[in-house]
Amino acid sequence: MTQTAQSSPTRITPRQGPGKRWVWAILAAAILLILLFINAPDQQDGSTYSRSNKGYRGWYDFMIEQGYSIDRWQKPYSELQGQNQTLIRITPSLEKAREQDPSWDSFDSWVEQGNTVILLTWDGSVTAASFSSDLTSEAGPVRIDTARRQKIASQEQSNLKDDYGNVVWSQSLGKGRMIFATYPWIGANIYADQPGNYPFLQQLVPESKTIWMDERLHGYRDNPNQDAEDARKAENLWQFFAQTPVATMVAQLVLLILIWIWGHNHRFGLPLRLPQESKDNSQQYIQALAGTLNHAHQRELVFTQLSQYLRQSLSQRLGLTNGPKGQLPPDIDLANQWAMITGRNDQELLELLQQSGQPSTTARTLLAWVNQADAILQDLP
Repeated sequence: MTQTAQSSPTRITPRQGPGKRWVWAILAAAILLILLFINAPDQQDGSTYSRSNKGYRGWYDFMIEQGYSIDRWQKPYSELQGQNQTLIRITPSLEKAREQDPSWDSFDSWVEQGNTVILLTWDGSVTAASFSSDLTSEAGPVRIDTARRQKIASQEQSNLKDDYGNVVWSQSLGKGRMIFATYPWIGANIYADQPGNYPFLQQLVPESKTIWMDERLHGYRDNPNQDAEDARKAENLWQFFAQTPVATMVAQLVLLILIWIWGHNHRFGLPLRLPQESKDNSQQYIQALAGTLNHAHQRELVFTQLSQYLRQSLSQRLGLTNGPKGQLPPDIDLANQWAMITGRNDQELLELLQQSGQPSTTARTLLAWVNQADAILQDLP
């Protein structure tokens, strides 16, 4: 005999309200802002105004202390004139330097007049060299953190190298000279404590009348009004915005607005349907009758009815009677047949059947009896 389990109450999963949508929108905005700060170009890298690891403020002050005439270049490159000058430019690559300012092509003629250009870039190929190396130079060990090296032609001169290739090299151009490097941070602030980095970059600079640090590359201008006029020209407008973080900010802002509109006008999931609650009249009747008998303390009556039900079920399943209204065999016959089929002791069933109808029946006793009766029925094939 099995107990009828009570039906669990219907649970309806609540839909995401407007509050949770705002949480997702705020989270998406935060992620976009983080990506913006990570991916936005940092124009301060290589600048003499910056004291960060990749800034050149330390080397700039070092050169002033050594008595060099060093200054920052913030004018258009077309105004570079004169001789015996040096321009130092920290840029990712020579190609990018040309793309950022077409007037870069005029540097060749300026160098040929007897000037020097030092380009600290990432140009070069990756080799099997160690990422961190201390290279030997006349100024002392120079620390670099790159595996890039460059193979040079016969007319070029090596200034810093190892077994894997050249890190700094130079070539003559007319009366002047161009110096290149595969690592832009040789003189950055992060190497201020290295004994050879600052002096090595100092030795690369010839005895010039003036040393210029290119700050125009990093966004500093002496004549911002002229730059604004150039930016307003139709042919330069798109190039101006493409070279600033504004384009990235606008693209991410548009994406954020589209996500916000979609979140307020489209479901994030399928609509939830209310489950149809099924009604079992027989089960409801049994539960109501059980509640009434329990309230009236009629446990003996329930005990007697359940015992009779157990005898009928055993008789039918053991084949000792035909039909639900057939005459029931004695308890001893039921116990003998049950013991023969299950291999258990017949006294176990007799004691169970003889417990019914006792006046001292309690709720706990009744529940224990029901569990035993259910176990006996479960053992039958």
